[in-house]
Amino acid sequence: MNYLETIESEINASGEELTFAGSASDSLILEFEKEMGLKFPYSYTLFLKKFGALSFAGDTYYGATKSGLAATSIPSVFFATMKARSQGDADSKMVVIQSSGYGPIYSIDTSINSGPNENPIIETELSFKREPNKKIIFENYELFLLSTIRKAIEEL
Repeated sequence: MNYLETIESEINASGEELTFAGSASDSLILEFEKEMGLKFPYSYTLFLKKFGALSFAGDTYYGATKSGLAATSIPSVFFATMKARSQGDADSKMVVIQSSGYGPIYSIDTSINSGPNENPIIETELSFKREPNKKIIFENYELFLLSTIRKAIEEL
């Protein structure tokens, strides 16, 4: 059982509704990577292939939507990342995967290797454009998603 099957099982057991965009194709994932100028880590690619993008218990996990590169809103990871880059809230090696609203932004930092085909999840403040501080909070997307989903289930 891979980590996404574990998550899906735990979500189903919680009784809370899960909403997702639908699986992303390999070609769409490659388009996103090409346009963003980076390669997604393995655990995030699995997420995209399984769910596309995900909403659960009030949290949105950015990913691929049916609009692809033409998306103009969240939960498109492409839209979120390119908007954050244009505003100075992310650098060219970051993939914005979630925002807390008026607080930190959570991204995959592809400039740092945290294991075979993996990159860490970082937290940055809205002051990133002035003070580009990055705080590693998880070693990979798998640990990020497992932790945040489990926390949400606990708080239901």
